[in-house]
Amino acid sequence: MQKNILAKRIAAGFLAGLTAASLLAGCGGGGGDKGSGAANNPPKAETPAQPARATVATAPSETFKIGDNEVKAYELTGVDLKDKLRTWGLATIGDSVYFHIGVKPQHMAKVTVKNETLSDFTDLGEAGDVNAMASNGKVVIWKTKDSKAAIHDGKETKIGGKWPGDLAGIPGSDEFYVLRGGLLKVMKLENGEFKDVREISPDIRAKDLADTRLSLVYGDKDTIYARCVLNKAGETKGTPVLVAFGTDGKEIRRYEGPAGGKRDFCVTESYVVYAGADGNIRVFDKKSGKTLGDAKVNFGPFALRAKTGNDVLAYDDRGKKLYRIDF
Repeated sequence: MQKNILAKRIAAGFLAGLTAASLLAGCGGGGGDKGSGAANNPPKAETPAQPARATVATAPSETFKIGDNEVKAYELTGVDLKDKLRTWGLATIGDSVYFHIGVKPQHMAKVTVKNETLSDFTDLGEAGDVNAMASNGKVVIWKTKDSKAAIHDGKETKIGGKWPGDLAGIPGSDEFYVLRGGLLKVMKLENGEFKDVREISPDIRAKDLADTRLSLVYGDKDTIYARCVLNKAGETKGTPVLVAFGTDGKEIRRYEGPAGGKRDFCVTESYVVYAGADGNIRVFDKKSGKTLGDAKVNFGPFALRAKTGNDVLAYDDRGKKLYRIDF
């Protein structure tokens, strides 16, 4: 009898212990820390992975690091440009890349780029100033030897009106930013003629930009980017700078290349990229202006042009070649 009573007491105690334990577990365990329970702290959702880029069959010519990102550079082959390519800039429409060729007389030409391969080299005829070309993704425009605007839509070239000044096409639009000295305006291309839309600023060269020569690099509906070389006090070599302006003509931020560096900037979807003919590359976060990293490549990226996303086309001034750099 006593054994039965004792057994019942032990069983009751065991059940009570289980109940208490379960209550403690539901409240976050011993010690009364309610914030540590699963009910109060559900697992955090993971950030979805970004889609991978399409696989590239061609092996990169070289790879380098910008921060934690591995960047790949591909030499574009298929057309020998060594005795042709002589340009200070690049422009694109779809898969076609435009550039100056020759020296006297200077011509404009294009090639098609697909899968790291060049094809369909086409001489488009005489051109003027090697610095004067622009594209909005719909047409490529360059300055003729008699200072008019040659307009190519991917199929044919028409000669338009007077060359208006330094140009940057607004992607997908018929409007262009036009810079003459410090005067910045918006002009629209209609039937081969540039017509005034509005003036942004009579002179955007404020403060230390007053004595610089600004050149347009890129523009979209919100921001205009222009490059220059700043001669800072105490420095013997100038510093290449890209200045971002709002559509009110006011400066937003700057991106500084290495002192003494000379050549080009380009603006991609996420980055601003500086490259010098000496092989030095610097990459910035487009939105914040923060420097993300520096690298040096074994070719001379003398001229740059953003293609799509964060892909950049580069003209190698040393080897007279074209490269695609996958940032």
